[in-house]
Amino acid sequence: MIAGIPRISRWLIVNLLFAAAAFLFSPGALAQNTPAAGDKELYDQIKSFSLGGGSVTVSGLALNRDRAQMSFTGTFYFATPINGRVTGALFVGDGTFSAEVPPSDFEKENVKRLLGADDVESDFRTAVLRFSDDTFERLNRKPSPGQADEHTQKTANDTEARILKETGANLSARIALSIINQEKPGFFFAHFDGGKRGRFSLLLDYQNRIPVANFDLNGGEKGLIFNYQSDIYHNEIWMAFYGLEDYQRGSVNYSDVNDLIDISHYDMDIDLREHKKYVRLRARLAAEARFGNLRALPFRIGENLGVFESWRLKKQMRIQHARLGETDLPVAQEDWEGGFTVFLPGKTIEGQKLEFDFVLQGDFMYDAETAPDCHYPRSNETWFPRHGYLDRATFDLTFRHPKRLKIASAGVRLSEEPDVEDKNTVITKYRMDQPVALLTFALAPFERHSQMVKWEQGGFGDPTPLEFNSLSGSVKAIKEDFIMAELDNSLRFFTALFGKYPYPTFGAAFHPFNYGQFVPRPVVKRGLRGILGYSLHGQEIRTRRDRGTNRKFAFIAEESAHHALGSGERPARRRGTDHSRPPAEHQQNFRRVSGADLQ
Repeated sequence: MIAGIPRISRWLIVNLLFAAAAFLFSPGALAQNTPAAGDKELYDQIKSFSLGGGSVTVSGLALNRDRAQMSFTGTFYFATPINGRVTGALFVGDGTFSAEVPPSDFEKENVKRLLGADDVESDFRTAVLRFSDDTFERLNRKPSPGQADEHTQKTANDTEARILKETGANLSARIALSIINQEKPGFFFAHFDGGKRGRFSLLLDYQNRIPVANFDLNGGEKGLIFNYQSDIYHNEIWMAFYGLEDYQRGSVNYSDVNDLIDISHYDMDIDLREHKKYVRLRARLAAEARFGNLRALPFRIGENLGVFESWRLKKQMRIQHARLGETDLPVAQEDWEGGFTVFLPGKTIEGQKLEFDFVLQGDFMYDAETAPDCHYPRSNETWFPRHGYLDRATFDLTFRHPKRLKIASAGVRLSEEPDVEDKNTVITKYRMDQPVALLTFALAPFERHSQMVKWEQGGFGDPTPLEFNSLSGSVKAIKEDFIMAELDNSLRFFTALFGKYPYPTFGAAFHPFNYGQFVPRPVVKRGLRGILGYSLHGQEIRTRRDRGTNRKFAFIAEESAHHALGSGERPARRRGTDHSRPPAEHQQNFRRVSGADLQ
């Protein structure tokens, strides 16, 4: 009871407060007092990395960051303070670096194999530091005023550009995100050069964002020491590790606990009418804020396009427009970046519903060289914007494509009809009502073969449509009845092992590459779960004399096993344990030993 206020007045006050809160946190209300432009300006200032913050000479200065120990004798040149905050520095002189390997047999063996040493140690002549944490305060030096010379400035700028190209990680966007969202602990990155180990980098990201987005490490790793191998266009991870407190505590959280939003649904329009030139994608995302006080959000797209032939530079899906509700959003996306960052018009509250609308475009379709007019995304997993690691969502997909070609994708095909506004275009719609981590599609002159799995020969479940998207015999000699029979066997085999198939369809599409195009990837949470309803897998299957071979039995079984189990444990990093292989091999052996005739 509140003394002195009648009951009716108290009821009115409470309801007015709830109404005011709902208005203040609506997208329209956020737009009226938006800090987004200021946040984008902050990002631009961080990205300029102007070394106008003065310099200081040090001797034997020690800096410890987590398990890494550094010493410096030489000169630091500091970035110009932004709102009183220093976010970077360049060091020139003589320095040493050392990091003890964590208590992990794998990491110890990895360091020994790659470096021939028990720990990671090196000297260096230059070091570029980027940070949002208390590194500047820990250096505990007051710089003398002045601007760095042109050569020193170029070294600083070239380093960030090199990291962006080699990893896809935008360090300036990561620092801006950390500052804007007030992350604790902050972010730290150092790049070293001139010593016996050559160029190498240290990354400390306690929110796991770059390890997940750009290195596909998703088991809670917070630190990396790596270098770029230019001869193979690949970053070699010398050591990955958890935070010191994680080792002291004896446990670590998975990386997805730091996901900022949960995306529950995608509604996407995919324009493939000019697929040889570009893919135009409009993606509407329904999401929910997992934390309050968020003003910037990172999204991943095209991150696994490589440096070779400059695919990530030339073929990337570029953001053209971003909106939250009715509000336009500033966006940061640089050349070579494997994602983008949007700046919100106001702080979120935990549980707030967010509706994003993104328009992207890029030369993202790959034309198969061995099969005419067959086209596939350059990356099956990264062609649409995502947040975090394999967050599960439902999908509505609308494809606009040339009428001579057909779409194979995930879920239930709702319709396939001519476009009333364009006689040369067909509109094909798919829907996936069950939450899945990702999906893909194929565009080709498919001939569809279908049947119903009724389970009378084994396994159990509801009658399930089975479909194989093949090619005309005049293009490729494919034994469709063999493929259909083995898909049927695979589905029944795995339902017998793991239970009722929970999705409405199961299928495959011709895929002329020596790897599967299966859709679900590793499990998302703590255990193995999830089968995808419509798979896109298979390889260029041309059976000699129309015979099924052990290799083809194994391939179809393995790809189907991915759907029954996922492709490995979530915490598995560089050497994942693929739990789908033993059941797949068992099914292959079962088919061979049983003598079943798949022809």
